[in-house]
Amino acid sequence: MASRGGGRGRGRGQLTFSMEAVGIGKGDALPPPTLQPSPLFPPLEFRPVPLPSGEEGEYVLALKQELRGAMRQLPYFIRPAVPKRDWRRLPRELKIRVRKLQKERTTILLPKRPPKTTEDKEETIQKLETLEKKEEEVTSEEDEEKEEEEEKEEEEEEEYDEEEHEEETDYIMSYFDNGEDFGGDSDDNMDEAIY
Repeated sequence: MASRGGGRGRGRGQLTFSMEAVGIGKGDALPPPTLQPSPLFPPLEFRPVPLPSGEEGEYVLALKQELRGAMRQLPYFIRPAVPKRDWRRLPRELKIRVRKLQKERTTILLPKRPPKTTEDKEETIQKLETLEKKEEEVTSEEDEEKEEEEEKEEEEEEEYDEEEHEEETDYIMSYFDNGEDFGGDSDDNMDEAIY
């Protein structure tokens, strides 16, 4: 037997808590939304007592600091040991490297070269022109040699092609068999298979 509205999935959903328990009655307006973030710290209920000022307060503070320093210097003061891990069993890739801070590098300024005079510029221009002329002569000679070599190669290729053509036709003519001589001797012996 189905109950009214209390089943799963059908009917009106009901609230899991009562509105009166939260403090909101029926018909009451909801509180306005907060547009500010909540404070980081709760408000202080008790204010700390201000430090005693004057010579007495400073003297007591200095005594406390001196006592703490003296206690740290005693042999009974145990410091936590620096963890020294045994990395011998691990490969080099997994070892932790402690990097030392590098000192700041200062840039070394090289002394400036004196500016070139016009005579030096003229000499360099003349040297460059003579080098260009020499290169042009060398390249023209190389071009002529390349052209001659290409002509020789073309002639050799033509001769080679003619010889190859002759050999191809010679092979066909020498091994051509029209089938007249096939099976002349095998008529007498019919034991063999015929293909």
